[in-house]
Amino acid sequence: MKFGARIFKTGIAIVLAIFLANLLPGSSMITTLAGVTAMVAMQPSVYRSFKTVVEQFQGNVIGALTAVAIFYIFGNHVVFIGLTAVIIISILYKFNLQHVSNLAVVTALIILGTHNGEFYMSAIYRFSLVMIGVLSAFIVNFAFLPPKFETKMYYNSLNISTDIFKWFRLVLNGTTEFHYVKQDLETIRTRIVKLEQFYLYYKEERAYTKKESFSQMRKKILFKEIITTTRRAFEVLRKMNRYENDILNLDDNFKVQMKFELDELMAHHEQILVRISQKAKHELTQVPDYLVEPFKEDLVEIFIKEITDNPNQNDYYIEHVMQVISAMLDYKASIQHLDRLSASFFKYHSDDSEIQIDQEDFDL
Repeated sequence: MKFGARIFKTGIAIVLAIFLANLLPGSSMITTLAGVTAMVAMQPSVYRSFKTVVEQFQGNVIGALTAVAIFYIFGNHVVFIGLTAVIIISILYKFNLQHVSNLAVVTALIILGTHNGEFYMSAIYRFSLVMIGVLSAFIVNFAFLPPKFETKMYYNSLNISTDIFKWFRLVLNGTTEFHYVKQDLETIRTRIVKLEQFYLYYKEERAYTKKESFSQMRKKILFKEIITTTRRAFEVLRKMNRYENDILNLDDNFKVQMKFELDELMAHHEQILVRISQKAKHELTQVPDYLVEPFKEDLVEIFIKEITDNPNQNDYYIEHVMQVISAMLDYKASIQHLDRLSASFFKYHSDDSEIQIDQEDFDL
């Protein structure tokens, strides 16, 4: 069983909605409608909660007014209740509000249901219950355990990258089973997709002041590149797994150069992630490659030399090895871009460069 912040917030929103609904004069038999609405309206981000309040209000007003109009003209016969749902959905599609049609139709059905007393007061009461649920979800999402986007994105990128680095070393050494790597690749791919979706929630967030808006924009660009770099590392591993036999049949010297290149990329990537968490210095003196690793050569140059010296070899497909090298070059370019972005962020925006990363080590 997994209990996350959103699960607890949903429970609190339901309690708050039902509590507020019981304060209204009316039948206590249908106050649970507010709790149901709160559960449906709970969103993964504060901005989406606010957007939900606005859109659900518009949709529920349309649903309530349509229900009242149908009742006034035709009554609440079952055929006309179905017609009401069709009309509401059509109107919402017209105003590009189709995503709130479910709750709007539910509001209409509740209004057209059985009534004890005056119809119009009952309709207002039931509409109010729905909006109490929506507002309760927004209040809880805003005030109680707001989403820690930066923490989640950072630690998930770090954990995913660490798992990819583990496979890098094993694949190059030829100590893996193809199908096990392939299974883990699918798991990593799913985690990256969830991470990218989480970034979309973060991207939608809005700042309250103009100064915060600029700072938040820079953070969004930085985290986008962090996730892009993680995706590029995954692509390298995917290519290495797909063309594993070609890599294993390469010349030993070339495989050693690939290890040098990947070791450097992994070290650089890890270094940047630690710097972003502000646990290491941001300004580092660049050391020439020939001092860091005196035996390292340019990967493209040595590959050209390899295929030039052995034009008739049949041990591997050149185009397959080229795809692996291309993925590594893309990964290197992303790391270099991330390095420049992070250095610029902490150097030129020192007044508002704080990134909220708490101590966590779990995935989404």
